[in-house]
Amino acid sequence: MQALRKTNDGSDGAAARTARLAVLAGTPGLLLTAYAAATSTSLTIRADLALTLMDMLVLVSVLLVTGGGRKPGMNKRRAALAETFVNALAAVGMCLSMAVVAGVAIQRIAVGGVEPHGPGVVLALGLNVAYALVNFWILRRWKARNIAAPSALARAQICLFSDKFSSNLLIAASLATAMVWHGAVIARFIDPVAGLLIATMTARWTIPVVRDAVRSLRRQFRRARKPVV
Repeated sequence: MQALRKTNDGSDGAAARTARLAVLAGTPGLLLTAYAAATSTSLTIRADLALTLMDMLVLVSVLLVTGGGRKPGMNKRRAALAETFVNALAAVGMCLSMAVVAGVAIQRIAVGGVEPHGPGVVLALGLNVAYALVNFWILRRWKARNIAAPSALARAQICLFSDKFSSNLLIAASLATAMVWHGAVIARFIDPVAGLLIATMTARWTIPVVRDAVRSLRRQFRRARKPVV
């Protein structure tokens, strides 16, 4: 029992450290992305800002659950309920991000597209290349944590950072392509098409998060209905 408890404590500590690193790494990126979005006409940069805002809300919640929320006196039911809440928040956040990005992309295509320009384009390109490496590193940490101690929370974070990593690659590729094709008609549609691809990729990673969140909510609801003996 003591060995099992030490293993669980170690995996919880690793999860807390990973969540803390994710918040610390994401905060400057959020501020710089907001500046890039304000100084450019790019849809993908605005999509990146929306995704980053939603992700940061989830990451802070994960940090509270894995770090400050996992107090020694907290029973298993309350800990499970807290993780269920975070998973549901992640599912809602990813769904909202997907809907916003897809809606704006369709609107941009309908009006003939918009070519991205402004100083924020170069900044966003560099940011997404850098954060692709950071998010891939954090993704590997969550995968290692899930192998050591499988949980719905770890699986949700794997999906979240897989989405962030793929979005970084898509945004960087779309901005670089738009810069190469600057002035061409096709450059007006690279941005909104990339937005649709980002929304599609987000949908792909949202499905397992929503599925796990629904299962966890059902499980908590059944436990709450059981009479206390």
